[in-house]
Amino acid sequence: MKKNKFLALLLTCAMTVTVLAGCGSKNTTAPSEDTNKPAESATYKIALIQQHQTNAFQIAVTEGAKAKAAELGVDLTILSADQDAATQISQIEQCVSEGYNAILFEPVDPDGLRDAAKAAADKGVVMINVVSVCTDWESAGISAISCGNNVKAGENEMQHVADLLEGKGNVAFLTGPSAVTDALDRMEGYRNILANYPDIKEVVAPADCEWDTAKAQATVESWLSAYDLDAIVCENDGMAVGAGNAAGANSGIIITGVDGTPDGYEAIEDGRMTGTVAQDGGLMAAGGLEAAVTLLNGGTLDNNVIIAESVWIDASNVADYK
Repeated sequence: MKKNKFLALLLTCAMTVTVLAGCGSKNTTAPSEDTNKPAESATYKIALIQQHQTNAFQIAVTEGAKAKAAELGVDLTILSADQDAATQISQIEQCVSEGYNAILFEPVDPDGLRDAAKAAADKGVVMINVVSVCTDWESAGISAISCGNNVKAGENEMQHVADLLEGKGNVAFLTGPSAVTDALDRMEGYRNILANYPDIKEVVAPADCEWDTAKAQATVESWLSAYDLDAIVCENDGMAVGAGNAAGANSGIIITGVDGTPDGYEAIEDGRMTGTVAQDGGLMAAGGLEAAVTLLNGGTLDNNVIIAESVWIDASNVADYK
């Protein structure tokens, strides 16, 4: 379709956003059709398949995608894989069979989703990674990535912790799932900084709490009875909130996170957390959606790697970000 004709048609079409939480075929129905809309005025069908929808960061991803879809006038379906790679593969396959023009997805397994992404791209579907990235993504037919630089986010967080510790102390880490790129990259950032501080000691093995607040709280409660901790470095705000709940407000333990979520900001204000590295999941989703529409319109991308920058937030500036 020529671009000028498409733009004209966009002015007359309605946008439907269907948010589908959960997984499995019974929850992955396509958006409802507007029977009063002429067939020739149908707009792009785009799916966003998230790893999960269980914390404030993921909600921000959802809301950012919905807002950008409304702005662009596209028909957006949002799905959750509930942290299950097989479910996510099935969701991609279903979206392909239902004629979606583009799929934005946050891979549960950066290796395991490559074949599904490649198969969809080979059938002409524009594939975009958001938030988290498939291994060797370009060879998997993925057109662009829209994410944060998680290595730099990890370095940013760990450097602030090292400064607050004045270069020495006992530290422990709460991580996301070990197969997820975000978790691996943030830990790489931590290690990069720790290499410069031999007097900062890791006194217990990192605990995979799957981004979950309750699991983090239970883990830290057990740690506090066994270890003398000066800092707990968490790979997301949800786990940092759990750590702060376990330690209590103004515990004297440095507790940090990543993402810059509302619950994280609240914990910084009341003393349960020390700080966070903010990454805007909404911007990541919006950037991916905009890239998809540009490509569907026949355009090209100036850059197929879209990075949302990170910033350190603590009690001194948290009010500016709420």
